[in-house]
Amino acid sequence: MSTRTEDIRLPSGILKALAVVASVGMLIVNLVGFLDTETGSALGCGRDWPLCNGAVIPSLSNTHVVIEFAHRMLVGGFALVAVVFCVWALVLYRKFVEVKVLAWLGIGFIVVQSALGALAVVFVNPPTVLALHLGFGMLAMVGTTLLAVFIFQLSASMRGRTSGLTLRREASPATRTLVVGTWIYTYMAIYWGSYVAFRGAGEACTTWPLCNGKFFPGFGGAVGLDVIHRLFAVGLVVLSVWLLFHLRAMRRRPDLARGGVWFLIVVLGQVASGANLALSRLTTGPYMLHIATLMLLFTVLSYLGMQVMPIGRTGEVPLRGASQSASASARGDGLMGES
Repeated sequence: MSTRTEDIRLPSGILKALAVVASVGMLIVNLVGFLDTETGSALGCGRDWPLCNGAVIPSLSNTHVVIEFAHRMLVGGFALVAVVFCVWALVLYRKFVEVKVLAWLGIGFIVVQSALGALAVVFVNPPTVLALHLGFGMLAMVGTTLLAVFIFQLSASMRGRTSGLTLRREASPATRTLVVGTWIYTYMAIYWGSYVAFRGAGEACTTWPLCNGKFFPGFGGAVGLDVIHRLFAVGLVVLSVWLLFHLRAMRRRPDLARGGVWFLIVVLGQVASGANLALSRLTTGPYMLHIATLMLLFTVLSYLGMQVMPIGRTGEVPLRGASQSASASARGDGLMGES
């Protein structure tokens, strides 16, 4: 532990409230963005940007205009809140590597996502670019949400509340490889699923769990795209079970053990919502439920990823708060690794 004497301020209630608003806001932005695409409302404002049909506030007599205009307003408002939160966290807690990485991750992908959204209006983007837009939106949400989680972890640690949110400890290379590998696989699955949706192949298999009554209809055409999507889901279930048993064996890492349980739960929920979506023939309600479950899944897995990253300089920053000694003890225990 370093003997540097920097004072680390206890996160204020205002900062934590802003963290919650920013995180929920980014979730809402992504949901409305998916609704915008799913309902064919992306051009509700025509080819105009930042104006909508040539006006600052357009006529809202058309449903597509309402959805697209609401999407733009929500993106602008919540993106600003998220950026303010990230910058505020950087100003106060830039000594922590988590804050620097997560804050810039959130800010960077908010900018990239917004730029791609504007380009999607001005130009007709192919499914590959639209899928990237989805992936970048997920990364912007995860960066903001994990930064909020870290702020709450820091507050709990400084108050000596080790039974709640806990700062990460050193993890074994095997655990880190498994979690990071699962994260990469899941991100690829998300990209592929969004690509299938934007290609219009999401309803190629009209039955579940069989595809059009066949166990294996082949990999040709739109059906093949949907089959690969389902195979990704099977692989994710296998990985989530493997991850659960691996993490449950770590008695000194309740954060990982609980995270493994939640990850399996949301993966099964994602599979169930996917089955419901296929059987509903891609109606809007089941589609939005599937996307909401997907974002929860990716957030839980990203939290596990954060909790197994190397500690680095995080443990070197002394925490001077209401319970500095308790916090220092907790961090010191963390350096001992896993049992």
